[in-house]
Amino acid sequence: MKLRETEVTWREIDGELVVLDLARSAYLTTNRTGTLLLRLLVVERSVDELAAVLVREFGISSEAARSDVEIFIRQLEDKGLLAGGARARQTGGSETP
Repeated sequence: MKLRETEVTWREIDGELVVLDLARSAYLTTNRTGTLLLRLLVVERSVDELAAVLVREFGISSEAARSDVEIFIRQLEDKGLLAGGARARQTGGSETP
């Protein structure tokens, strides 16, 4: 899964991101964790890859990291910010963070 490449823009403000979907006039703000995940999602990533980064960066358990990633991905999907078919490619992505 990865972010849509068209009609999506963001601005960083004090370490957090504000993401704007220009097509839908919707926005999303992120905390430090969401900012990290969004930066990784500019290329294709799997849930497992994203969770591994959270484990490494924040020292949390794999289970907590995976849960956090899945919740965040659902939020991105609900706002239509991911490229199509993201849920089908949750594991085994093509690149390592």
